[in-house]
Amino acid sequence: MSYRWMVALIGAVLVVAAVMVRGQALQSHSPVEMHGVKAAMKFEEPVEGFLRPLNGKLKLRATEVDFLAGAVLGDHYHAGPGIRLVLAGELTVVSAEGGKEQRFKTGEYFYESGDKSFRVSNAGKEPGKLLVIELLPTSLEGSAMAPVTKLAELEEQGKTLQKLICPPSK
Repeated sequence: MSYRWMVALIGAVLVVAAVMVRGQALQSHSPVEMHGVKAAMKFEEPVEGFLRPLNGKLKLRATEVDFLAGAVLGDHYHAGPGIRLVLAGELTVVSAEGGKEQRFKTGEYFYESGDKSFRVSNAGKEPGKLLVIELLPTSLEGSAMAPVTKLAELEEQGKTLQKLICPPSK
C-alpha cells in the first residue's frame, strides 16, 4: 500500500467522520457479548492539523483485539468509523443487517462505518488478532463498542457532534 493511498484514505475517514461520528458526549456503554476476545488500547491522540474544525473534537485510537480459536464478539456498533487490519489468523465479519458474511485473512484491511451493526468470530484453530484504528469523539472514555440496544442514543449523540463540527450557516 502506497503512502499516498494511505494519506488519502485517512483523509477520507476524517471527512466522513465529520458527518457520521456517533456522539460527542458518549460514555462507555454496557458490555457487548464477548467470548474468547480480549482488547488492549495501544494508542490514543486528539486530532490536530490542517482540518481545523476537527481539532480537539475528535481523536484517533488504535486497539489490538485478540481472538482465541472459536472466539465470538457479538453484534455491536462503534462510536466512530475506522479501518481494520487483520494482524494474524482469519476472522469472519457478519453484518447484522442482511447477514452478509466476509472473511479476512492476515494482512487484509476492511472498513467499518460504525453505524452498521456486525459481529466478528474466529472459526479457525489458530488465534486471530485485529488492529482497530478508529476516529472517535474526544469525550469518549472506555470502549468504543456499543450494544445494538444503544442505536437511538448513538444517533442522537452523532447529531450533537455534527452540530459542533459543522454548525449551520447563518
